[in-house]
This record gives sequence, structure tokens and C-alpha cells, in this order.
Amino acid sequence: MNTRTGFKRVLLATDASEEADAAIDATIALLRDSHSSAEVRVAHVWNLEVHHPHGHWDIEVRSEAEKLVGAAVERMHAAGVRTDSEILRADSEHVADAVAIAAREFKADLVVVGSRGLSDWQSMFKHSVSHQVLRVVDCPVLIVRGHAPGPTGGARRVLLAIAGGDDLGPGVRAAIASAAETKSKVMVVHVAQAIFGAQGLAYVESDDEIRTTMAAAIRLLGEAGVTSEGTVAHAGPVAKTVAEIAEAWGADVIVVGSSRMGDLGSLMLGSVSHNLLRTTGRPVLVAERVRP
Repeated sequence: MNTRTGFKRVLLATDASEEADAAIDATIALLRDSHSSAEVRVAHVWNLEVHHPHGHWDIEVRSEAEKLVGAAVERMHAAGVRTDSEILRADSEHVADAVAIAAREFKADLVVVGSRGLSDWQSMFKHSVSHQVLRVVDCPVLIVRGHAPGPTGGARRVLLAIAGGDDLGPGVRAAIASAAETKSKVMVVHVAQAIFGAQGLAYVESDDEIRTTMAAAIRLLGEAGVTSEGTVAHAGPVAKTVAEIAEAWGADVIVVGSSRMGDLGSLMLGSVSHNLLRTTGRPVLVAERVRP
């Protein structure tokens, strides 16, 4: 991915939900300045458990799936985006795995999925495909819950949330790609990390560390030719603070770092990306995962 020219190979996972419809609009908006060079593959995963009694995939089922992806492709074509489609088959437990395989085969530099915003732990384990995709896909993932407001004044506003100790590279690269549109702006938000202990409140980061992290992010954005500004938020719940700033600033997309949910421990400790999806209706772009 050439971050300065935006995302070029996008896998859009779609179904018949309202959130998937919003994901199509978000993809079109994200690729607005790169329609001529970007490629999108619309992928629909059909439940393998729905089949003909003799083991053959029902013709009517296939026709319904083709109609669904066809409508999405037509909308992308109408917006000037080169698009093809793929129908995948998997059982209900392996939908995210099918999306991950399709993304790798397509060499996608971005996966886009709609999310119903399920908030309780049980629903997340059983039903949230978007969270499962985050676990199995390494490239950036854009999760769309609903129709966000259009770009303010014609320029996209990208909020990049950072924290000390993070590897800034993935988040900054994702923000640069999201800000490829002319006159786009990036707001770098640093939320001071804090922990509560038996001795009271202890701040993890010093003022000097915060300034150093912020300066590094703004420098990298400037080197890529992206206009940016920074703000340090008061200590508090990270997701809630970021969501409030995004709302006040009118962000079109929120970019967060590359930490992904994996085992039960990381889930229970809480993930900024998961909490953001519970807190904001704006699209959330989780940066690429860098494996050790």
C-alpha cells in the first residue's frame, strides 16, 4: 500500500444488513480521490448450512447471493470504482476465516465490514463477525456501524488516537491512507493513560513522554504531506474520550492502533477498538497488525 495515495485494494464484506449498506457508502467515500486506481472486491459469505438435501447448493440460494453482491457492485460502479465480486461459502462459525482467506488471496490492503454494534460479551463471542475479523485479518480493518455524516466542507477529517508505548507506525500509516483525499486533515489525539491502584491514581506517562509521542506522530504525518494538529486529552476512559472529541470535531473516521483482540484475557481487559465500537457511531479504522 502506498499510504499517500490511499487504499488501493479493498475487500468489502457485505450482507443484507443496514450496516453493510452503510459500509458500501463508507467505502465509496474513502476512495473518493482514488476511484480511477482503486479496486474493490465485494465478498458475500453464504451460510454453508443452507444447502440442498442432497448436498448441492440450491440454485435459488445462489441466485439470492448473486443478487445481493450484484446490487453492491452496481453502486460501486455508479461511483466510478472498479469492482468485482466473489461469493464465499462457510458455516456460521467460520465466516471471519472465509473473509480472511479472501482478503489474502485478493492481496487487500483494507477490509471493510459492517457492524451491528453488539455490546455484551456473549453477543461478541457468538455473533460479531467484525470482531472476529479483527482477530484473523492482519491488514487494516474499517468497521462501519451506521451512516456517518459526510466530509465537512469537502475535506475528510481523520482522527488518529494514539497512546504512549504504542508502535506509531501502523496507526500513522492508516491515517495517511485515510487522508489521501486533497485537503484532508488529521487530528492526533493523545489520551493520557492512567491506572488505579491501592495507593491511588498513578499516571503511566509523563508530560515529556506525551509531548515526545505527539511530536513523533505529527512529524511522520508532515513528512507524508498531511496537514495535522494535535491535542492531549485529560486522563479518563480512552474510548469515551476519543468518541467525544470525534463528535465535537466532526471526524469522518477514527483511526486506532494495531492492537487486536486475541485471547480471553485481552478481551476481558478491554480493547480500545471494541469499546469505541460500543461508544461511537462513526467508522473506526483499526490499523494493520504487525506480528513479531
